[in-house]
Amino acid sequence: MNPLELIVESSKRVTPTIFNHEIGSDIESVLYHVIKSLKPEYKEFVIISFSDAYASIIRYLESVYEDADEIFKKGAKLISVVSFFEENLGQELLIQTKDPELIVGRIKTNLGTKNNTLFLVLGLDIFGVRYPGELVMLLPGLIRVLGGGKNNNIIITFNFKAFPENITEIVNSFALNLFKFGVDVKGSEIKRKLTVIRSVFVEYNLKSWYYTVYPELRFFPIG
Repeated sequence: MNPLELIVESSKRVTPTIFNHEIGSDIESVLYHVIKSLKPEYKEFVIISFSDAYASIIRYLESVYEDADEIFKKGAKLISVVSFFEENLGQELLIQTKDPELIVGRIKTNLGTKNNTLFLVLGLDIFGVRYPGELVMLLPGLIRVLGGGKNNNIIITFNFKAFPENITEIVNSFALNLFKFGVDVKGSEIKRKLTVIRSVFVEYNLKSWYYTVYPELRFFPIG
């Protein structure tokens, strides 16, 4: 099983899946391949974007992949939280509050109980930098609402480099699958690196690969 298959199959078995990423890991390209693989298997696709994270990601993906709109826009429902630039991206609901209970409540009211739905949660880290106290209250409520139906799949991206250890431990505690995307710097050489921290395929846990994203997503075993 290659790492992309591992990510996709793990997310289908248990949820949520968190992508722990840092700058330079090109998490947008990894997301493109993951969502492209997963989306056809679900009845609905819902994107929950905090602090305009979706606007930033889709702008990048559209410049790299010809079918980015087909993958991320067609048939997608967009819920924006504390957003200023996503009005023209098919936004269904705008929530302009930092209050965790109001955010979760409005999302629940809008969505109801979904089944067989793929959820992509973007920008929680950006929101958390601005409102760290609200983040630790928001995350469990959000996961509870999104995971309330049957056969749902929740993918969350999160840049752990921006937070102290106590916050990252709280976020990690909710991840049933946890994949770390970072960079290795050795002299003048920079390599992107994926490490499986936790997954349902325990034989792969703590294994690592280097990877490239252009001209295609390819993984190379380490060691």
